[in-house]
Amino acid sequence: MIVPLFLLGSGVGIGLLLVIAGVRGQSVLPVARGERPGRTDRRAGAVGAKRNLWLVAILLGVVVYLITGWFAAGLIGLCAGAALPRLFGGQSARKQWIAKTQAIATWTEMLRDTMAAADGVEEAIAATVPIAPELIRREVALLDARRRSEQPLAEALAQFGAEVDHPSGDLVVAALSMAAEGEGSDFVGVLTRLAAVTRDEVRMRLRVEASRAQLHTASRMIIAVLAVFVLALSVLSRGYLEPYRTVAGQMWLVVVGALFAVGVLLLDRMSHIDLPERFTARRARRTTS
Repeated sequence: MIVPLFLLGSGVGIGLLLVIAGVRGQSVLPVARGERPGRTDRRAGAVGAKRNLWLVAILLGVVVYLITGWFAAGLIGLCAGAALPRLFGGQSARKQWIAKTQAIATWTEMLRDTMAAADGVEEAIAATVPIAPELIRREVALLDARRRSEQPLAEALAQFGAEVDHPSGDLVVAALSMAAEGEGSDFVGVLTRLAAVTRDEVRMRLRVEASRAQLHTASRMIIAVLAVFVLALSVLSRGYLEPYRTVAGQMWLVVVGALFAVGVLLLDRMSHIDLPERFTARRARRTTS
């Protein structure tokens, strides 16, 4: 009797830790260390995060089933472990995206100020390498290194846009490519407007995050009240839940869990922001092929 209780308690503890890690977006399984991740590494990280998410969901479903003895409750626990991190997680990634957007706006303003001093595109890029924002400083340094290695500036800019991997960065790359090829004029004004647009995007995303925080707080309260209510009934009035032990009761529990899952997915879909299709990545692939 002691061994099953020990395993049950250990499973509950591990399940809670994994759920917390999944909600925070932290990696559970070890990740190989190496160079700073590029686009391929980010895809591998996303695959690893999804694997961790399903591991959390399965363990949570098993723990709930061991506690309640209900197959439907275990299935609901599995769905909750897979769906709730989508609604409550990802905050660090969104903050990183906003920070990168701010970094691109700052670098655009640096380029504008440098070009306003009658410097060309290549000189402006070289001047901003030591003072570029930290989030994109490595990419700016690589851009300058490619430029100094006599690689065509248009190709170097395309690779820079693919490495930064941001729609606002694509707009800056397009403007710099036009300036490098001598197309158009008043690039200082163009960079000024691009920096303003990027700053507007940052403000928009901050407003979205504030609204999302209110939604997440309300959702957490609803889920917490529901969980406490069900737990209190299972402890204080087990007879009230007795009808759910039947096959029909289990089926109705599955229906209720499915409705909650659909609601969570709809909330996640409503809070998702569609990004424009990127074009410098396609150009970078053509230049490297």
